[in-house]
Formats: sequence, C-alpha cells, structure tokens
Amino acid sequence: MPSSPESDRPFDESAEETRRKERELAEAEVKLARRQRIVNRLRILQMIFSLVELATGNPAYRWAARCAQWAMERFRDSE
Repeated sequence: MPSSPESDRPFDESAEETRRKERELAEAEVKLARRQRIVNRLRILQMIFSLVELATGNPAYRWAARCAQWAMERFRDSE
C-alpha cells in the first residue's frame, strides 16, 4: 500500500527534530569541554603562581593565585 504524503510528514519532522536535538547535545558537549579546558588552565596557573610566591615570597603572586581561584569559581558557578 503506497504511503501518502501526510503520513511521511510526521516521520520527517521527527527525524529532523532528532537531528536538531543531537546537534544541540553535541554543541553542549563542546561548550562543556571548552569550559573544562579553561578551568584546567586556570588551575595550572594558580599552582604556578602559588609555587612562585612560595619560592620568592612576593605577595603579588599570592594575589595572582587568588585571582585564578576566583576565575575558576566563576566558571564553575556559570555552568
């Protein structure tokens, strides 16, 4: 029995909706991975600043480490 154009539409719309949801999920995963890379880099910077402050005693590096910590917290809160 041949299918009518009306019966094909819901399937086409459903497939399109599925592709749209998959695309949105992929975009969200990319965004999450990007945020995680930024947080990891900030964590590395914080560790470097803390080690340099420990070695030199310069309080500017302590301040820089606190700024990196603050930025990491903001990225986590914005998720």
